[in-house]
Amino acid sequence: MCLSMMAGCDELAAPLRQYLALERPQETAGYSNPNAWESRYEEQEGTFDWYATYNELRAVFQEFFPPRPELRVLMLGCGNSALSGEMHEAGYRSVTNIDISASAVKKMEEQFSVLGMEWRVMDATAMSFEDCTYDLQVDKGTLDAMMHGGSVGEGLASAMTAEVWRTLRPGGRFLLISHNGQRQPILDDALEAKHGPSARWEVLELRKCALSPQAMLINILRSKLNGRPLREGFRDPELLREASVETKAAIRKMQIVEAFRLFKARKVQQRKDKAAEEGSEAPAEVEPIQRPAANEVEDGAPSDPRRQPYCWVYILQKPL
Repeated sequence: MCLSMMAGCDELAAPLRQYLALERPQETAGYSNPNAWESRYEEQEGTFDWYATYNELRAVFQEFFPPRPELRVLMLGCGNSALSGEMHEAGYRSVTNIDISASAVKKMEEQFSVLGMEWRVMDATAMSFEDCTYDLQVDKGTLDAMMHGGSVGEGLASAMTAEVWRTLRPGGRFLLISHNGQRQPILDDALEAKHGPSARWEVLELRKCALSPQAMLINILRSKLNGRPLREGFRDPELLREASVETKAAIRKMQIVEAFRLFKARKVQQRKDKAAEEGSEAPAEVEPIQRPAANEVEDGAPSDPRRQPYCWVYILQKPL
Protein backbone atom coordinates (compact mmCIF):
# COMPACT_ATOMS: atom_id res chain seq x y z
CA MET A 1 0.00 0.00 0.00
CA CYS A 2 1.24 3.49 -0.84
CA LEU A 3 1.88 5.29 2.43
CA SER A 4 1.97 8.66 0.66
CA MET A 5 -1.82 8.77 0.89
CA MET A 6 -1.46 9.28 4.66
CA ALA A 7 -2.26 12.95 5.20
CA GLY A 8 -0.88 13.52 1.70
CA CYS A 9 2.71 13.65 3.02
CA ASP A 10 5.38 11.28 1.72
CA GLU A 11 7.67 12.18 4.64
CA LEU A 12 5.25 10.48 7.03
CA ALA A 13 6.01 7.05 5.62
CA ALA A 14 9.33 6.28 7.33
CA PRO A 15 8.47 7.31 10.90
CA LEU A 16 5.08 5.61 10.68
CA ARG A 17 6.70 2.38 9.53
CA GLN A 18 8.99 2.61 12.56
CA TYR A 19 6.05 3.17 14.87
CA LEU A 20 4.01 0.38 13.31
CA ALA A 21 6.86 -2.14 13.39
CA LEU A 22 7.25 -1.82 17.15
CA GLU A 23 3.61 -1.56 18.19
CA ARG A 24 2.88 -3.88 21.08
CA PRO A 25 -0.46 -5.01 22.48
CA GLN A 26 -1.58 -2.84 25.40
CA GLU A 27 1.67 -0.91 25.22
CA THR A 28 0.18 2.09 27.01
CA ALA A 29 0.20 0.05 30.22
CA GLY A 30 3.99 0.17 30.10
CA TYR A 31 4.41 3.88 29.48
CA SER A 32 5.43 4.49 33.10
CA ASN A 33 7.65 1.41 33.22
CA PRO A 34 11.36 2.10 32.48
CA ASN A 35 11.91 -1.53 31.48
CA ALA A 36 9.26 -1.27 28.77
CA TRP A 37 11.02 1.74 27.26
CA GLU A 38 14.42 0.03 27.44
CA SER A 39 12.99 -2.95 25.58
CA ARG A 40 11.47 -0.67 22.96
CA TYR A 41 14.66 1.29 22.36
CA GLU A 42 16.80 -1.86 22.22
CA GLU A 43 14.81 -2.86 19.13
CA GLN A 44 14.11 0.50 17.52
CA GLU A 45 16.43 2.31 15.15
CA GLY A 46 16.14 5.87 13.92
CA THR A 47 14.01 8.62 15.44
CA PHE A 48 10.35 9.03 16.25
CA ASP A 49 8.64 12.07 17.77
CA TRP A 50 5.51 11.95 19.90
CA TYR A 51 3.10 14.88 19.80
CA ALA A 52 5.02 17.49 17.83
CA THR A 53 8.33 18.24 16.16
CA TYR A 54 10.39 21.41 16.23
CA ASN A 55 8.44 22.55 13.18
CA GLU A 56 5.20 22.76 15.21
CA LEU A 57 6.98 24.16 18.29
CA ARG A 58 9.17 26.70 16.50
CA ALA A 59 6.98 29.72 17.33
CA VAL A 60 7.04 28.90 21.07
CA PHE A 61 10.82 28.55 21.12
CA GLN A 62 11.35 31.76 19.15
CA GLU A 63 8.98 33.78 21.36
CA PHE A 64 9.94 32.60 24.84
CA PHE A 65 13.57 31.43 24.55
CA PRO A 66 15.10 32.45 21.21
CA PRO A 67 18.24 30.48 20.36
CA ARG A 68 21.57 31.60 21.77
CA PRO A 69 24.72 29.47 21.69
CA GLU A 70 25.31 30.01 25.42
CA LEU A 71 21.76 29.07 26.49
CA ARG A 72 22.08 25.90 28.58
CA VAL A 73 19.32 23.47 27.63
CA LEU A 74 18.31 20.17 29.24
CA MET A 75 16.16 17.70 27.29
CA LEU A 76 14.29 15.49 29.77
CA GLY A 77 13.50 11.92 28.71
CA CYS A 78 14.98 12.43 25.25
CA GLY A 79 14.15 8.90 24.07
CA ASN A 80 14.67 8.65 20.32
CA SER A 81 13.23 12.09 19.56
CA ALA A 82 14.95 14.26 16.97
CA LEU A 83 13.89 17.44 18.81
CA SER A 84 17.26 18.25 20.38
CA GLY A 85 19.02 17.74 17.05
CA GLU A 86 16.53 20.09 15.38
CA MET A 87 17.06 22.62 18.17
CA HIS A 88 20.83 22.42 17.67
CA GLU A 89 20.34 23.14 13.99
CA ALA A 90 18.17 26.15 14.91
CA GLY A 91 20.98 27.64 17.04
CA TYR A 92 20.79 25.99 20.49
CA ARG A 93 24.35 24.78 20.88
CA SER A 94 24.62 23.78 24.56
CA VAL A 95 22.16 20.90 24.85
CA THR A 96 22.28 18.04 27.36
CA ASN A 97 20.03 15.03 26.76
CA ILE A 98 19.05 12.56 29.48
CA ASP A 99 16.99 9.38 29.50
CA ILE A 100 16.60 6.42 31.82
CA SER A 101 17.07 4.06 28.86
CA ALA A 102 20.73 3.28 28.19
CA SER A 103 19.84 1.94 24.73
CA ALA A 104 18.14 5.19 23.72
CA VAL A 105 21.04 7.32 24.95
CA LYS A 106 23.68 5.15 23.23
CA LYS A 107 21.89 5.10 19.88
CA MET A 108 21.04 8.79 19.86
CA GLU A 109 24.55 9.79 20.90
CA GLU A 110 25.88 7.81 17.95
CA GLN A 111 23.33 9.23 15.53
CA PHE A 112 23.98 12.87 16.53
CA SER A 113 27.67 12.54 17.39
CA VAL A 114 28.76 15.26 14.94
CA LEU A 115 26.71 17.86 16.80
CA GLY A 116 28.71 17.61 20.03
CA MET A 117 25.67 17.50 22.31
CA GLU A 118 25.94 15.84 25.72
CA TRP A 119 24.12 12.55 26.40
CA ARG A 120 23.67 10.90 29.79
CA VAL A 121 21.81 7.94 31.21
CA MET A 122 19.95 9.54 34.10
CA ASP A 123 16.69 9.34 36.01
CA ALA A 124 14.83 12.65 35.63
CA THR A 125 13.32 12.18 39.10
CA ALA A 126 16.76 12.16 40.76
CA MET A 127 19.19 14.15 38.63
CA SER A 128 22.86 14.48 39.52
CA PHE A 129 23.23 18.05 38.24
CA GLU A 130 24.04 20.93 40.55
CA ASP A 131 21.36 23.40 41.61
CA CYS A 132 20.59 26.22 39.17
CA THR A 133 22.45 24.65 36.25
CA TYR A 134 20.13 25.17 33.27
CA ASP A 135 18.45 28.11 31.53
CA LEU A 136 15.81 26.00 29.77
CA GLN A 137 14.44 22.52 30.35
CA VAL A 138 12.17 20.73 27.88
CA ASP A 139 9.86 17.78 28.45
CA LYS A 140 7.84 16.37 25.56
CA GLY A 141 5.74 13.49 26.85
CA THR A 142 7.88 12.21 29.75
CA LEU A 143 5.59 13.53 32.47
CA ASP A 144 2.58 12.18 30.54
CA ALA A 145 4.20 8.74 30.35
CA MET A 146 4.83 8.77 34.09
CA MET A 147 1.19 9.61 34.76
CA HIS A 148 0.13 6.28 33.26
CA GLY A 149 1.39 4.66 36.46
CA GLY A 150 -1.52 5.80 38.64
CA SER A 151 -0.59 7.10 42.10
CA VAL A 152 2.96 5.80 41.67
CA GLY A 153 3.20 7.63 38.37
CA GLU A 154 1.92 10.85 39.90
CA GLY A 155 4.65 10.57 42.51
CA LEU A 156 7.25 10.18 39.75
CA ALA A 157 5.86 13.20 37.90
CA SER A 158 6.01 15.28 41.08
CA ALA A 159 9.58 14.19 41.77
CA MET A 160 10.66 15.13 38.25
CA THR A 161 8.96 18.53 38.53
CA ALA A 162 10.75 19.25 41.81
CA GLU A 163 14.07 18.30 40.18
CA VAL A 164 13.38 20.57 37.22
CA TRP A 165 12.83 23.45 39.64
CA ARG A 166 16.00 22.66 41.59
CA THR A 167 18.22 22.51 38.52
CA LEU A 168 16.77 25.59 36.81
CA ARG A 169 18.50 28.89 37.44
CA PRO A 170 16.32 31.76 38.75
CA GLY A 171 14.59 33.19 35.71
CA GLY A 172 15.04 29.89 33.89
CA ARG A 173 12.12 28.39 32.00
CA PHE A 174 10.44 25.00 31.77
CA LEU A 175 8.71 24.01 28.54
CA LEU A 176 6.28 21.14 29.15
CA ILE A 177 4.51 19.58 26.16
CA SER A 178 1.57 17.46 27.27
CA HIS A 179 -1.62 15.97 25.84
CA ASN A 180 -3.37 17.11 29.02
CA GLY A 181 -4.35 20.68 29.83
CA GLN A 182 -4.87 19.99 33.55
CA ARG A 183 -1.28 19.40 34.70
CA GLN A 184 -0.77 22.68 36.55
CA PRO A 185 -1.98 21.45 39.99
CA ILE A 186 0.56 18.62 39.87
CA LEU A 187 3.31 21.03 38.84
CA ASP A 188 2.44 23.44 41.67
CA ASP A 189 1.90 20.82 44.38
CA ALA A 190 5.25 19.21 43.59
CA LEU A 191 7.08 22.43 44.39
CA GLU A 192 5.24 23.06 47.64
CA ALA A 193 5.87 19.49 48.83
CA LYS A 194 9.58 19.58 48.06
CA HIS A 195 10.62 23.23 48.20
CA GLY A 196 8.04 24.85 50.48
CA PRO A 197 5.01 27.13 50.01
CA SER A 198 7.08 30.01 48.65
CA ALA A 199 8.07 28.00 45.56
CA ARG A 200 5.66 28.83 42.73
CA TRP A 201 5.82 28.64 38.97
CA GLU A 202 5.18 31.80 37.03
CA VAL A 203 2.83 30.66 34.26
CA LEU A 204 3.86 32.71 31.24
CA GLU A 205 1.41 30.95 28.95
CA LEU A 206 -0.60 27.79 28.41
CA ARG A 207 -1.00 27.37 24.68
CA LYS A 208 -2.48 24.90 22.25
CA CYS A 209 0.01 23.61 19.68
CA ALA A 210 -0.97 21.54 16.67
CA LEU A 211 0.17 17.95 16.71
CA SER A 212 2.42 16.87 13.89
CA PRO A 213 0.52 15.35 10.92
CA GLN A 214 1.87 11.89 11.74
CA ALA A 215 0.76 12.16 15.38
CA MET A 216 -2.71 13.30 14.29
CA LEU A 217 -3.02 10.40 11.87
CA ILE A 218 -1.93 7.81 14.43
CA ASN A 219 -4.38 9.15 17.02
CA ILE A 220 -7.30 9.24 14.58
CA LEU A 221 -6.57 5.71 13.37
CA ARG A 222 -6.42 4.44 16.94
CA SER A 223 -9.78 6.01 17.67
CA LYS A 224 -11.36 4.43 14.60
CA LEU A 225 -9.88 1.01 15.39
CA ASN A 226 -11.28 1.15 18.94
CA GLY A 227 -8.66 -1.09 20.54
CA ARG A 228 -7.71 -3.17 17.53
CA PRO A 229 -4.02 -3.18 16.53
CA LEU A 230 -2.90 -0.14 14.59
CA ARG A 231 -1.53 -2.30 11.77
CA GLU A 232 -5.09 -3.28 10.88
CA GLY A 233 -5.72 0.32 9.91
CA PHE A 234 -2.96 0.17 7.32
CA ARG A 235 -4.52 -2.94 5.78
CA ASP A 236 -7.88 -1.24 5.27
CA PRO A 237 -7.68 1.27 2.37
CA GLU A 238 -11.08 2.82 3.11
CA LEU A 239 -10.34 3.29 6.82
CA LEU A 240 -6.97 4.79 5.97
CA ARG A 241 -8.58 7.14 3.47
CA GLU A 242 -11.12 8.29 6.08
CA ALA A 243 -8.36 8.87 8.63
CA SER A 244 -6.33 10.81 6.08
CA VAL A 245 -9.28 13.08 5.26
CA GLU A 246 -9.94 13.70 8.95
CA THR A 247 -6.24 14.43 9.55
CA LYS A 248 -6.23 17.05 6.79
CA ALA A 249 -9.34 18.66 8.31
CA ALA A 250 -7.69 18.71 11.75
CA ILE A 251 -4.60 20.38 10.31
CA ARG A 252 -6.74 23.10 8.74
CA LYS A 253 -8.62 23.59 12.01
CA MET A 254 -5.40 24.11 13.93
CA GLN A 255 -4.15 26.56 11.33
CA ILE A 256 -7.28 28.65 11.98
CA VAL A 257 -6.81 28.38 15.76
CA GLU A 258 -3.21 29.59 15.47
CA ALA A 259 -4.17 32.44 13.12
CA PHE A 260 -6.80 33.63 15.63
CA ARG A 261 -4.29 33.42 18.50
CA LEU A 262 -1.79 35.52 16.55
CA PHE A 263 -4.51 38.05 15.71
CA LYS A 264 -5.39 38.50 19.40
CA ALA A 265 -1.72 38.75 20.36
CA ARG A 266 -1.16 41.50 17.80
CA LYS A 267 -4.16 43.45 19.11
CA VAL A 268 -2.81 43.25 22.67
CA GLN A 269 0.61 44.45 21.53
CA GLN A 270 -0.91 47.32 19.54
CA ARG A 271 -2.78 48.53 22.64
CA LYS A 272 0.42 48.36 24.67
CA ASP A 273 2.36 50.28 22.03
CA LYS A 274 -0.32 52.97 21.83
CA ALA A 275 -0.40 53.36 25.61
CA ALA A 276 3.39 53.70 25.68
CA GLU A 277 3.30 56.41 22.98
CA GLU A 278 0.64 58.36 24.87
CA GLY A 279 2.36 57.89 28.22
CA SER A 280 -0.76 56.38 29.71
CA GLU A 281 -1.24 53.21 31.66
CA ALA A 282 -1.40 50.13 29.50
CA PRO A 283 -4.85 48.54 29.37
CA ALA A 284 -5.43 45.23 31.07
CA GLU A 285 -3.92 42.53 28.92
CA VAL A 286 -6.16 39.95 27.35
CA GLU A 287 -5.75 36.67 29.21
CA PRO A 288 -3.03 34.82 27.25
CA ILE A 289 -3.69 31.46 28.86
CA GLN A 290 -5.97 29.24 26.82
CA ARG A 291 -7.52 27.45 29.76
CA PRO A 292 -9.15 24.08 29.01
CA ALA A 293 -12.51 23.12 30.39
CA ALA A 294 -12.46 21.21 33.67
CA ASN A 295 -13.41 17.95 32.00
CA GLU A 296 -10.88 18.40 29.17
CA VAL A 297 -13.63 18.64 26.54
CA GLU A 298 -14.20 22.15 25.23
CA ASP A 299 -17.03 23.45 23.07
CA GLY A 300 -16.52 22.08 19.58
CA ALA A 301 -13.74 19.72 20.68
CA PRO A 302 -13.95 16.00 19.91
CA SER A 303 -15.37 13.92 22.75
CA ASP A 304 -12.73 11.25 22.08
CA PRO A 305 -9.38 12.64 23.36
CA ARG A 306 -7.57 10.52 20.77
CA ARG A 307 -9.03 12.86 18.15
CA GLN A 308 -7.62 15.94 19.89
CA PRO A 309 -5.56 17.65 17.16
CA TYR A 310 -3.35 19.60 19.56
CA CYS A 311 -1.09 19.21 22.55
CA TRP A 312 -0.85 21.70 25.42
CA VAL A 313 2.34 23.71 25.79
CA TYR A 314 3.08 25.02 29.29
CA ILE A 315 5.63 27.85 29.41
CA LEU A 316 6.69 28.17 33.06
CA GLN A 317 9.35 30.30 34.73
CA LYS A 318 11.24 29.97 37.96
CA PRO A 319 11.01 33.44 39.57
CA LEU A 320 14.13 35.58 39.91
